[in-house]
Amino acid sequence: MRILRIRAKGLPLYQDAVDISFFASQRVQFNHQDAVSNLFSNIAINNAEAFVGINASGKTTALNLIVFVCQLLDATPMNNPLVPDIIGTTYPAVFDIDFFAAGKIYHLTSEIIEAQDTTGTIRIKILSEKLWIKSANSKITKANLFSWRGLDPERVRDNSDEYLPDDVSIIIALKKQIQPWISYSNHVNLTDFNVLVPIIRVIPEEIISILDPSIESISIEAVNGKDIAKLKFYGEEEITLNKISDFNAYLSSGTIKGIRVFADAKNALTAGGYLIIDEIEDHFNHELVASLLRLFLDKQTNPKGAVIVFSTHYPELLDELERNDAVFITKHEPDGLKIENLSTLLKRNDMKKSEVYQSNYLGGTAPAYEALLALKKSITAGMVM
Repeated sequence: MRILRIRAKGLPLYQDAVDISFFASQRVQFNHQDAVSNLFSNIAINNAEAFVGINASGKTTALNLIVFVCQLLDATPMNNPLVPDIIGTTYPAVFDIDFFAAGKIYHLTSEIIEAQDTTGTIRIKILSEKLWIKSANSKITKANLFSWRGLDPERVRDNSDEYLPDDVSIIIALKKQIQPWISYSNHVNLTDFNVLVPIIRVIPEEIISILDPSIESISIEAVNGKDIAKLKFYGEEEITLNKISDFNAYLSSGTIKGIRVFADAKNALTAGGYLIIDEIEDHFNHELVASLLRLFLDKQTNPKGAVIVFSTHYPELLDELERNDAVFITKHEPDGLKIENLSTLLKRNDMKKSEVYQSNYLGGTAPAYEALLALKKSITAGMVM
């Protein structure tokens, strides 16, 4: 299953409706497809999607929106504590989600709100839903891909159905029919949580060698119901650790994060899934991040069309992406957050993305000149005293 487009309105932090497209809206040269994966006809998706912006511009919020949609489409109960808190209580949020699966195009409209239940607890509730379906054939073009005019919904949510919880999408029926369904790995909630996740039992040797060639092996074993970690450096005795968190005393932050990220990247590439990472450069050097991105951009390592969705503070990473429609600019304006696709702001593909971004050509992509000038004056004034 592949997400084509997410539109959402009524989200409390955004000034306008949000529109995030995963499909390749610009022209695709199908003799050079490393950056995209073809779905059908001339419709393709980008294998990497970048969100870039200055501090507090809404990058993490944008990724949480995508995670929320992945969980909605996965029929996750939306009151699960791992579901991002993006819905307001004042008025409903309306999601229009287009996706492709099993040779068909689907359009799901979900109206969702946070409201008090009978106990006074604030809970997410799905108020209404409709699902449209059409065949993905040669008649579908980029111009009519998201046109549903004249088609009746195939399914409509009936909240009188006692068997469907009010926080689970009607998409659960489709999930049961089509397998494999959506596969995603969410690293947004791990940005400030840099420990080795015990679900990874044996770290592949090829991942270890990329991160720290001095390490021979890393593994986690269950002994009497308790996780015991083992670490061995080349030429040294094996170290046994009683707690997973003790890895932090022996391994660098970059190595710990890298084990999680590259293990999940391998799983995503194998299954054709999504890998969602906030602040991708955190604890990584530029070349390591670039190597990770290239795994998704290379058809040889990504034959199943896996997608990496990431945010970054470093515009230099944008130069790894060939396509403007794979880059989203996040901005925090006086009346709320805003997301804009680079292809609508910059028509030329031959301009270096990092230079365009750093020059503030797009507006709001560089620290305010007045603020920097005020800081400079403050520092120089202090030196004079």
